[in-house]
Amino acid sequence: MSWETIARQDGRLTAGTRSSKLLLGLTAVSILLAAYIYPVVGSDPITTAQFGGFVKGWLTTLLPFVGVLLGYNAVVSERESGAIRLALSMPHSRRDVLLGKFCSRAGLLTAALVGALVAAGALVVYPLGELVLGRFLLFVLLTVVFGAVWCGLGLATSLVVATRRRALVLAAALVFLFVIVWDVVATTLRAGLSAAGIVGDSLPGPVQFLIGLEPGHVFGRVVTGLVQGGSVDGPWYLNEWIALLLLALWSVGPLGLAYAVFARRDVA
Repeated sequence: MSWETIARQDGRLTAGTRSSKLLLGLTAVSILLAAYIYPVVGSDPITTAQFGGFVKGWLTTLLPFVGVLLGYNAVVSERESGAIRLALSMPHSRRDVLLGKFCSRAGLLTAALVGALVAAGALVVYPLGELVLGRFLLFVLLTVVFGAVWCGLGLATSLVVATRRRALVLAAALVFLFVIVWDVVATTLRAGLSAAGIVGDSLPGPVQFLIGLEPGHVFGRVVTGLVQGGSVDGPWYLNEWIALLLLALWSVGPLGLAYAVFARRDVA
């Protein structure tokens, strides 16, 4: 199929770049470091399921940067050079370009994540930890989806702008908003409303839902509820199953909207 050809070609080129090797290597090393530290500082029982809860904070900080940097120049660099017109003159559609680029970039990140998490699981289990296979495999799958979400967001920026500089600025703005600013705004809002006597210790459920729409919060709730087996406090629409649905929407929604823009634009 046409998109598979694009995915293979783009995957080989991307995997060979120094920046991609650095990003994927940083991801793997960070996960392995977390697995080395967890049995030392974690509380009993030391299990691969609880390791998911330990490392999720690392992942919600690291994967947004890695994902958008892998994806932001996927299409726009070829648009700047004019190579995209050559690709579309062949039997490749714009949908093929989207699928091929996404599968190649997300596939590279998936390979790094799966390899690192398998090795991390071994570090957790040996010599005193416990393997909880089903929940650990679920954690690996959820982490792969979360990484794909951020690859998709990076690729989405590449589809909707005309230059690499604009794509990088937009991708950086997304990371800055969701990873750095979002929690600060939520904490400030909670403190302000509490000081004014409008709310108690927690925000109303609908406000918590809006704040919890951020991809990292969604991923965290799913891991807490389905991997760690913990309870997710709040109304039913804050539970792990709704979060799982939101994670699925994050994986396809931004790319779908960006493709709608890309499909109507002149790539010349």
